[in-house]
Amino acid sequence: MAFISHDHFIFIIGGLIPLIVSNVLHMVLVKKNGLTSLCIPLNSTLFGPNKTLRGFLFVPFVNGILYLVVNWPGGWLLSGLSSGYYLQQEINIGDINFLNLLLMQALIGAVYGLFYMLFELPNSWIKRRMGIASGESSTRFRWFFTLLDKTDSAIGVSLFFGFLNDFNIEMMLQFFLCASSLHFGISGLLVLSKIKKSF
Repeated sequence: MAFISHDHFIFIIGGLIPLIVSNVLHMVLVKKNGLTSLCIPLNSTLFGPNKTLRGFLFVPFVNGILYLVVNWPGGWLLSGLSSGYYLQQEINIGDINFLNLLLMQALIGAVYGLFYMLFELPNSWIKRRMGIASGESSTRFRWFFTLLDKTDSAIGVSLFFGFLNDFNIEMMLQFFLCASSLHFGISGLLVLSKIKKSF
């Protein structure tokens, strides 16, 4: 794999740190059975009972806040990330005031969270068509579904990362590999800590 430059590393970490934290918080929320009023299945027949409105509201909202904090204009936490990089250089929306910059940063984080959730749905749909119960693993093609479980959301967020970076294939691949590797590692830690039932 090609060398990851300092700037590329900043953009990758700036996108992944919020996603990691927001998804761990979501798993804790599910385990504690919080926000039960939002536990409304999107479509039990198509995706099963575990894909609910709660996740689709919680993850984008929390990720939007976390993304803003981590990618604070001027690189407050990620030194080297220039003020408004994504907005003024990559999306080319021109000069905007500071409040709009903050709102747009939060919106970018929310869209990352939404893409993460959306790209989990095809996997759930395939499993329901195969008769695999929600939350269960397949006995057939186990390796395939394990790989799919750990890469489906990574594909989604990598596509959005690509949009923010002029669809630079090399950067998208680096982002995807980092996201997938982190997903494998963190899933293992969550199982060991009993926040998550299965790998």
